[in-house]
Amino acid sequence: MIKAELLKMRPLLATAKMMRVATDLNNMPSPKYRLFMRCTVENGIFKASLYSPDLMRLGNRKASYDVFVDRKARQFITYDRANKKWLKAKMDRLDWFQNSPSWIYYCANVWVSDTATIKKYFGDKANGYKGILDFQYEIRKEELDRRHKKETAPWDADMALIPKLPKDWRRWVDKVGIPENYIFYHYQKRGAKTGYCTYCGKEVPIKGRPHHNQEGRCACCGHKITFKAIGRAGCFSTDEHFVYLLQRIADGFTVRTFIARRIYHKEQRQTPTLFCRELERTIYNYDLTCRTYYWGRYKDQTYRWNDYPPTYSWWSPGYYSKDGRGRIYGKTLPALAKRELRVTGLEQWIHAHKMIADPYKYLNIAQKIPQLEQIGKANINRLYEECFSDTGKVASCIKAPHETRLTKALGIDTRQLGRLRALNGGYAILSWLQKEKELNRPISNEFICWFYRNKILTHELDFIWDKMTPVQIYNYLNRQATENRESVRQTLITWQDYLSMAEKQGLDPDDEIIYRARKLKQRHDELAACFVRGSCAETAAEFSQKFPHVESICQSLKKYEYDNGKYAVVAPTGILDIVVESTILQHCIRRNDRYYDRMERHESYLLFLRKSEAPAL
Repeated sequence: MIKAELLKMRPLLATAKMMRVATDLNNMPSPKYRLFMRCTVENGIFKASLYSPDLMRLGNRKASYDVFVDRKARQFITYDRANKKWLKAKMDRLDWFQNSPSWIYYCANVWVSDTATIKKYFGDKANGYKGILDFQYEIRKEELDRRHKKETAPWDADMALIPKLPKDWRRWVDKVGIPENYIFYHYQKRGAKTGYCTYCGKEVPIKGRPHHNQEGRCACCGHKITFKAIGRAGCFSTDEHFVYLLQRIADGFTVRTFIARRIYHKEQRQTPTLFCRELERTIYNYDLTCRTYYWGRYKDQTYRWNDYPPTYSWWSPGYYSKDGRGRIYGKTLPALAKRELRVTGLEQWIHAHKMIADPYKYLNIAQKIPQLEQIGKANINRLYEECFSDTGKVASCIKAPHETRLTKALGIDTRQLGRLRALNGGYAILSWLQKEKELNRPISNEFICWFYRNKILTHELDFIWDKMTPVQIYNYLNRQATENRESVRQTLITWQDYLSMAEKQGLDPDDEIIYRARKLKQRHDELAACFVRGSCAETAAEFSQKFPHVESICQSLKKYEYDNGKYAVVAPTGILDIVVESTILQHCIRRNDRYYDRMERHESYLLFLRKSEAPAL
């Protein structure tokens, strides 16, 4: 529609009858008409002029808005005559309706002078003002659908790949997917002899004396059942269970997730209602890249399959269970195992879990660790288990993810693979075997197991690998831990801290005297004290200026020193010693000058308690 041509259309003024009806409204306590409208059609363009009753009562016959509609082009536009501007809003969203649009949509309170014109242009079902508004809603919906189509078209293409459900799907869900079964019986004084088994679907004999909600087994089918006395059962339902269906599609396969339950009604125990709702669909390519779709509300418009993960609500898997384990439909697995699942090991894993598992968990791990199946078949059990419990750590040990040979993927040779299997090793021992190959220097199983027992990984020794061999590292850590009576793990941390501080102090970290300190803990503590002294010097200087006699008083306290061979009482050499000691001990002396004031006045003195073997800080 050309706007200039639209403005040339014949203007429509309010008729005398419209003005009379609008004027008569002054005498009514509640106005009957809240909008007046005239219509015309010129050159295939429909025009509706809208009039405000308030302005008409003031004698204004001109329209406030002109609405133009082109039915063939499926377009509409509105001209605001008061403000002289074009609007794209529907009639119910114009300025005067925005506070209460609902009353004008269902209106019998719109005065229309040309109802026949509306029916002729929009069809016989069009009814006055609402007929025009319905057309505008259709246009808006079509525009919205076109915008959404850009996003939903790929989804719909994927959904078209999804096969139909197997013919026996609902029966399988009822008999296998939902494991709860019951025997309904009529109460008898000496115990019921027969009852209706929901799995067998017939009357079966009952052994023993049943009690309501007592668990047992059916004498015919052998399934675990719960006894339900008909007089006490009432209406109840089973728990909700995940069930999975794997199906072949073009260039891959799909995993479909359902949630299922049965509801037993009081008068229809033999014909319960089966609910089976599909929640999620994931399409996998041969390389296990995937696209996941969820059933949920889309753009607050409709329910459909979309790729927006649902929130924690009734269609979210997390709403039902903390894990995703469920029964898996087995009839499609043999065909998939020959091609789509051939190198994944998924079928064997599902059977190992007795057909109750979460296929998504396995496939997600197989994406991160492509050698998952090979690790399992190589009988490296601990590493295989860690693929599920510590996926990220195992994945970080895979040196060449795209290699088809396991030894090359793990970065070790065949002999080392045998050692890994013999040691039942996980990612920690694997990392030591990889380090052995990298260093091209043998590390015995004894040393590897020692490091493993002490929870030391190879990357934690990166600070020393270029200076010492694994045997030297073992000997040094073992000796220092024994001498200092602390764990090997703590000794390693002390060693790391010591070398870090030594480098900051300007010491040469490549000097063997430095990195292989004879008394590691003592050297560590000495460097730590140096750092504390450096940070405390400014504070000590402030106290010295405020209390000038404390320094000389500290020198005179030597007479109070004492040593019994195990513990020693040591006098500070000055204020700096006191500040350093209080900082290490997190004592309030470091921030409180009351103690220095009392020393200044010879009211009390500060002394240190130390071990005799290490009297100095």
